[in-house]
Amino acid sequence: MLLRHFYKCTLRGVGSLICCFGLVSAVFAEDPPAATGPSYVELEPSFTLNYGSSARLRYIQASITLRVRDSSAALDVTAHSDAIRHQIIMLFSRQSPEQIKSSAGRDNILDQALRELQDLMIKETGRPLIDRVLFTDFIVQS
Repeated sequence: MLLRHFYKCTLRGVGSLICCFGLVSAVFAEDPPAATGPSYVELEPSFTLNYGSSARLRYIQASITLRVRDSSAALDVTAHSDAIRHQIIMLFSRQSPEQIKSSAGRDNILDQALRELQDLMIKETGRPLIDRVLFTDFIVQS
């Protein structure tokens, strides 16, 4: 009888101990909190497009990355990547060779792209989401 009582108490103790370990491991097994700092969305594939309005064909190959507020914004921006790519293609097609070739002109293009993409994101999501537009590669053939 004494042995049976000891066995029941031990089983309860072990059950409680297992339950405690289960709770502790569940707390530590949760996903880490999402990053709250900026994230980067690389627009792939890189852009290969023509520009200018003269009879001579001119081409640009550019890799573009967007800096967004956080990982949640990165998901929203990625969901609208086709509209973003369209906006960028239309922006480059309006540029003159002088704008494309000069450093100041490229800075102006980046500023224009930021404004246009933020406007697009406000229209699509209600928030600007994009903080900065970056060229990570830029090749011009004129």
